[in-house]
Amino acid sequence: MILNGPRLLVSPARAWPAAVGSRERSPLFLLGAGLTAAVWPAIAVVGGHLGSALLGVEEGAIAVQRAAVGLVAAAGGALVAVPAMTLVLAWAVRMAHEDVPVRRLGPAAMGVVWPAWTAGLVLAFPPLFGLGPELGELLWLVAAAVVAARTLRAAASPKLGIRRRWTVGFMARSTLAFVLLFAAIPIVPALAMRAALGVSTVYVPPAPPEKEWPVPPDPTW
Repeated sequence: MILNGPRLLVSPARAWPAAVGSRERSPLFLLGAGLTAAVWPAIAVVGGHLGSALLGVEEGAIAVQRAAVGLVAAAGGALVAVPAMTLVLAWAVRMAHEDVPVRRLGPAAMGVVWPAWTAGLVLAFPPLFGLGPELGELLWLVAAAVVAARTLRAAASPKLGIRRRWTVGFMARSTLAFVLLFAAIPIVPALAMRAALGVSTVYVPPAPPEKEWPVPPDPTW
């Protein structure tokens, strides 16, 4: 599953048979799966920041602190996202006038979280170019929202038995709730931790060019 992670970006529907299959899963499995979902973004964020230090784009101490913050946000966020997404799906399914057993919602949530966290591979690139971690997190948010929407459309609705007339509402509610959860779980804490450590990217406007005064002509006496 971990090695197939990048393939989920191409076909998010594969997250269902790969992550949860057709069997019911225990809470311990979901906890472990949530932790493994953090593998790719954790590798990407650590590699990106340490690589920026090796390339001389960022100071070593700042790069290490940013890498540590990104690692905590990716791993901790994945563990929190699974139960949070389970509650989101329970609400969205209820609003769609369906009655789905709770034991099926945990695997369904894992099927959404897995490919969305795989999209965290984009975290590696902005630090390497000195653009700061905030841009990487913004790109991750956008990519995760797109992947989650594709996964819900391709696999979640049919497997949860959402009727066609309620599919659009189910998709809109669950996707919007996922975006809000995603922003609140791995991104906002990372911003707060970097601000507390003093390693946030601070925009420094370019200095105005020095004014060149005209040189007086040489005296003729």
